[in-house]
Parts: sequence; structure tokens; C-alpha cells
Amino acid sequence: MVFSGDDGKNAFYTSIPLLLVFFIFRNHTDQMAMKTTHNTHYRQVFFSTLILTLTFLFQAALLMPSQAETLVPLHVQKGTNLIRIARQYCTNPSDWKTIAAVNRLKSPYIIYSRSTIQVPLSILRTKSISAKVASISGSPILVTGDSQTREIRKGDLVLPGQTVVTEDDEYVHLIYPNNKHTRIGPQSKMLLVYLMRLADDNLQAEFLLKNGRITHKVNKKLGANEHFRTRTPMAITGIRGTEFRIKIENQETNIVETLKGKVALSAAGKQILIKKGEGSKVKEGRPPEPPHALPPSPKLPQMRDIYRTLPVTFAAPAQKNIQSMRLRVTSDIKGLNTLVEQNAKPGQNFTLSSLTDGHYFLFFTGTDKQGFESLAAGPAPLHIRTNPGAPIISSPNNNRKIFDTTVTIRWLKSDQADHYKIQLATDPEFTKIVDEQQLKEATYTTAALKPGKYFFRVQLVTGDGFETLFSSSLAWEVMARPKLGNLNTSAQGKEGGITLQWPAMADTAGYALQIANDKEFTDIIVSENNLTEPSYTINFLIVSGEYYVRIRSITKDGQKSPWTPPQTMTIDSDSSWMPHAFAALGFIVLILIF
Repeated sequence: MVFSGDDGKNAFYTSIPLLLVFFIFRNHTDQMAMKTTHNTHYRQVFFSTLILTLTFLFQAALLMPSQAETLVPLHVQKGTNLIRIARQYCTNPSDWKTIAAVNRLKSPYIIYSRSTIQVPLSILRTKSISAKVASISGSPILVTGDSQTREIRKGDLVLPGQTVVTEDDEYVHLIYPNNKHTRIGPQSKMLLVYLMRLADDNLQAEFLLKNGRITHKVNKKLGANEHFRTRTPMAITGIRGTEFRIKIENQETNIVETLKGKVALSAAGKQILIKKGEGSKVKEGRPPEPPHALPPSPKLPQMRDIYRTLPVTFAAPAQKNIQSMRLRVTSDIKGLNTLVEQNAKPGQNFTLSSLTDGHYFLFFTGTDKQGFESLAAGPAPLHIRTNPGAPIISSPNNNRKIFDTTVTIRWLKSDQADHYKIQLATDPEFTKIVDEQQLKEATYTTAALKPGKYFFRVQLVTGDGFETLFSSSLAWEVMARPKLGNLNTSAQGKEGGITLQWPAMADTAGYALQIANDKEFTDIIVSENNLTEPSYTINFLIVSGEYYVRIRSITKDGQKSPWTPPQTMTIDSDSSWMPHAFAALGFIVLILIF
């Protein structure tokens, strides 16, 4: 295809410098002739040769295309001719001569229906339109026609002659009239060469992709005189109602991949047709390679119904002969508005950490070793809801050892909570549930618990039925309380002492014991706080009667259990006759002395 050309008017202005050269040379030659004695024949031969040469250059200039001119393709309808085309589309009816010159047509200027002719943009009657920025990611730049730059924002208009520039992780989605779209990927530079409506209201658009990657999507089939083509430094692509990708791998290779419909790819004077599911490479100075089948679309990974925390992490699909997987996250089910794009090797993880709560759609493609990318698999729905978060337990402290059989647990209250779900279990996996309830308040008190380890967690439920993750589990251990059992009140040892014994307890550093004359333990006669063994021997004189005994255990970290219920210790008179006898004998001795 031809990209630039010139009409007769421009060619005339191009020839002016050649005429100036002619007159300068002639004047210079006349002066030289006056100073020399060369014969007249020499002068005639010189001027004849010079005139013939300049005449040839002048005629060639009439057909010489100008680098500054842009040509627009027009579809030739049945029954038309150059004059009618000029009257319908051009600013001047005589512009048919320019069209003929550009297309190198000679009298009788025959054109054929269903063919395409090139018309200079400068002579067309057009209505300029613009592309609208539907969405962006990052801070892409717009370069205007006068080389001014500014940051692109959503809702901005991109005009012909302006260039969109993206860096790493930046994307731009453009929308054109008649439901046409362009998605510009990261590290890309795309010039909107022209975007206009012709006199017949048909849309014409041309793009120049200087580097990076773009995807065009035309949902409605183009009309006969509509064009939506893209150039690169190496090739031209033209479509008729389709979707395709153009990627510049490096300065020497382009890749074109057809996702829907058909694409005509031209380079080095040769054109091929690429159908859906095919791609082709174009290398600098060479014609397009034969169409190559794109790799199969990957299988969608298993996704959760709702992701309640960030980052969202899942494995890239594994696929044979695939070198890398590409994930594209969009806000719309059609996949137009790109938010995030990531690459990963098959089996490695994609990690999404910047998305806010909402519904998203995932599209996956695989790229083979030749650089061809598959059709997209998707959309796979992604639902993220991290607000409200899981409840935070405020009391008691975690991993405590306690002697209380009941525990009161509190957590921070949320105004988004309709109710809470609690679980109490005897294992950290919560497979052995002891209690499970729904509560309106942010507090819970257990029933009386047996000694052992316990685990608690709570979940928030909103009014619309959304369930958060469970809170971090709270663990504690209810310690067994000491038991006195039957007190041994018989005399022990040669000294006649009385030994009290009780069952030993595990993980206990010691015991405390009290003996009193009353159940309220206001009249205490024995108080021991550092017993290391589960026994105590009374080695002092004690009269017969009833006494009350209680003990408690002391853990290694200093926690003290509640006192055991008091038990009665009875001291029989026969078991204490000797002390009484000694007391009576002493009393008698005192009487005798006095």
C-alpha cells in the first residue's frame, strides 16, 4: 500500500528549485562565455543537454510523492469515476487530476469497482472526530502535535496527530464512534494519524504503532468505505470487522494475531490474510511469514467465590509448550477496561494486591516459544470483599492457663455487623466443636468447662449475608483444681505427727495449705504457701476436735488456683492422749511447787 504522495500542485512547487538552478547555471555560463573565446557550437551542446536534463527532472517531480502528505484509501463503487469521486469527497471538483496523478492513472483514467484508490488527505472534505479515553491505569502521557506533553486522564479526548505513550504497568483504553475500541498496553507509543468522517459519513482511522502492543476491537462489521488500519515501521494491517493484536517485539520483528474475523497484513509488497486463531510475524524488509496457528487457550484456574483478604493469590494455569502466562484483570465483562496485567510462568503464582473491594473479570492467555499468544480464556469472575474485616478479639490474652471453669471473651464491635457466629472447640482445626452460636453482642461467656485445652473464634455476618473470615483463634487451658480427698489423720512417724496427703497435679510448681478453726478461715492456725510435695505433716501439739483444711495449687508461672472447698479434719482424743497427759502432769508439778 502507498502511504504518501503528491498532486500536481505540490509537484509544481517542488520543481521551482530546479528552475532556479537552471537560470543560475545559464547566467553563470553566459558570463563565462563572454570571458572566453570558446566556439558557439560548444555553448549550444551544453545548453541543449542542460535543458533536456532539467525537463526530465521537472516531469519526474510532477509524479514525485511528497513525504509530508498522507493518503487515505477510498472504496470504488460500481458506476463511479474519478470526477464523481472528486465531486463527492474532495474540496474541488478538479481534484480528480490529483487523484489520477497519485494513483498513476493515465487517460482514459479507468478505475474498477470494488477496488481501492488513494486520495491525499489535504484535498478531502472531512469532519474531524476524536477518541475518548474510557479508562487508564497509571499515569500515561499524551504528546500533542506541537510536541507538548501532558498526563492523560479519564474522559480526555485524543485528537488526530497526537501520540499516546505508556510506561510499565500503564494502560489506556480508547473508544471511537461506531463502537470501536483500542487497548494500548504498557511500554507503548501509538500515534493517531487521522480519525475522521468522510463526506458520505463513513469513518476512516489510521494508527501508527511505534513500539509496544495494542489490541483493536471492532464489534460491528465495517462498511465498504470504512477503514480502520494500523501501520508499524514494518507492516500495515487492515481489518473489516474484527479484533486483533499488534505487538512490536523488537526493532526488527512485528507480530499480528487475529482474535476475531480476518486481518489483511501487508509488508514488502506482499499481502496475506490472517484468520481467527492465526498469527504472523513480519521482519524488517521481508514479506509476512505464512499464518501460524496460535496456541490453545489455557484452562481457567480454580477460584474462590469470594476473596476476603489481600493479596489475592492463585496459580497460573499449567499448559504444555507454553513459555509464559498472561493475566489481565478488567472491570467489565467484555474485557475492555484493563486494570492490572501480570505475567508468570505456568504453575507460578499471580498476586493481586492493589485491587479494592468489588467485582472483576480475569482473562488468561498463554504465549509459546515462538512468541505467539493464544486467544483469551475468560472471563473468570473475581469477587473481592475485605470490608468489614474479621473481628478482632480484645480479651482475654491468648495462650493462658487458667483455673476458672468459665471464660468471658470480648471482641471489637462493628457497626456493619448484623450478628456474629462463634465456635468453641477442643482442637485448633475446629473439628471437635463444643459450642456454636449466633450472637448479637460482641461478647460470649462459656459454660462451665472441664479441664483441658480450648480454642475460640468469631465471624462477622453483615445484613446482606456477607460472612467475613473467622478471627484469629484464641486458645487457653483450663487447669484442674486440686482435690484433698480423704484426709489421713492417723499418727505418723516416731514423733507422733499427723500427715495430710492429696493427689499430685501435673505442671504444678507447688501448693498452699491452710488449717483453721472455722469454715470461713478467719481463725487460721496453719498457713503454708511453699509446699513442693502434695503432703503436709503436723509436727506440733494439737488438741482433739474438728478443724478445717483447704489447699490450692501454684503453677510454674505463679498462678494460683482457687481454694478447694474446706474439708473437716477430726482429731480424736485417743490420738492425742500423750500431749494431754503431759499437760496434766505439768499442772500437778506446779501445784506441788507452790
